Amino acid sequence: MMAARAALERRAQVTLVDADGHHGFLPRLATVAAGVGPVSDADAPLAELLPGVTLVTDEVAGIDHHARALATADGRGIEWDTLVLAAGAQATAPSIPGLADHAWTLRTPDDARRLRALVPTAESLVVVGAGSTGTQLAGEVAAAHPHVQVHLLEMADRILPSLPDNMADRAHHVLVDRRVAIRTGVSLDRVGPEGADLDDGTTVPGLVVWTGGYASNGNVLLPDAPTTDGRIVVDRCARVSGHRRVLAAGDIAAHRGPGGRLLPQTAQVAVRAGRLAGANAARIADGLRPRAGRLRHIGWVLPLGDGQAVAQVGPLPLADPVTGRLAPLLHDAIDVRHLLTVGGLPAAVRHHQEFVSLP
Repeated sequence: MMAARAALERRAQVTLVDADGHHGFLPRLATVAAGVGPVSDADAPLAELLPGVTLVTDEVAGIDHHARALATADGRGIEWDTLVLAAGAQATAPSIPGLADHAWTLRTPDDARRLRALVPTAESLVVVGAGSTGTQLAGEVAAAHPHVQVHLLEMADRILPSLPDNMADRAHHVLVDRRVAIRTGVSLDRVGPEGADLDDGTTVPGLVVWTGGYASNGNVLLPDAPTTDGRIVVDRCARVSGHRRVLAAGDIAAHRGPGGRLLPQTAQVAVRAGRLAGANAARIADGLRPRAGRLRHIGWVLPLGDGQAVAQVGPLPLADPVTGRLAPLLHDAIDVRHLLTVGGLPAAVRHHQEFVSLP
């Protein structure tokens, strides 16, 4: 979406192909699922966010970069001067008996809306996966619905295994204070209608929600593109290696920051990379040279509900009881900035009005 907006700003003619025609606000899905934020925080119609774009609601079936054309699943052909791939990462799940039949997921706006209706009536919630999404969901539900016993299960030896230790320690303390039952070093063996069976022989009863597992596979759309762990290799202009007129941005691309360090797959990187790719796609289509960008990952912010959050900005942690008071304010500021960026002032005002009207 950010690529389309950046190209529009350079007065390019933009066609956007998207499977459902909506932009999902993925960092806010846990808040919506817990019933804390307004339902509209889950997603918004692309046609409203991007007036002036030709929107094609379909999936891409194949790309011919030699002919500069793509085909959609319904057989439609679309020609292009430049192409930006921003398909993101896809949710994955292991082959665990009963997982598909008895566990819910939190991957899409529709998932968040379904859980929003189920969580308040549950006696127990079993969250499998203590990454950012699972930890946030556990914290938000425990704060908003204290009658629900929340269990948080993680295969690693601590929650938030990919985040700094101080953030994980503070989040663990907040969740324990809310009576969240945290178990680490355990794996899911089976899911049944009554709950989750673990590899240590115990069973945790309740509504099971699977929150783990995302992977990129850029070769599905571009089979001959070089990849790193499934992410398409791009240069500092966001061009795909070996493809002068094809660019990639977001989770599907292997963006690098200062010193050539591979950047994490986060929304903040995706927003900046999308704008870079869209602007350069418009420049290339106009016969101009693309410009190199400077992408970086500034830090992490993870809301935990009830006005609490953990964060790290550069080397500065906001993860103790004192500095942690700034983390929710930082998260709210980032939310407003993102809404202003993707939807302008009307989107930010609508979010505020719907939030304050919640019971």
